[in-house]
Amino acid sequence: MSKNTKSTGVDVASLNLVDEPEMRQFVMHVGEHRARMEYDRHGDRIFLTRTEVPKHLQEQGVATVLTEKTLSHLEASKMKLVPLCPKVKDFLRQNPSWQRLLLKGVQLR
Repeated sequence: MSKNTKSTGVDVASLNLVDEPEMRQFVMHVGEHRARMEYDRHGDRIFLTRTEVPKHLQEQGVATVLTEKTLSHLEASKMKLVPLCPKVKDFLRQNPSWQRLLLKGVQLR
């Protein structure tokens, strides 16, 4: 089994990202568990504020998949990104090509 299927039997890369605007979060359901990324949206700007992935799913790369799917969704929606969540900032530092989504003038500190 691949790294992404070892304990859940689920290929996390194939999971759907669901936007729950009333809860201001993006969610991926992994078996009976949820990984989520909270946000605040103001016009065409989106502030990613918090990532929450159950501990046992973190080693399966769920946080990375959740972040990539969220960023792909934001790009398709032409949103401008302001990352406030430390996990998202770390991801952007490690994957600089995604920094193209940053709102002009935003720096990763």
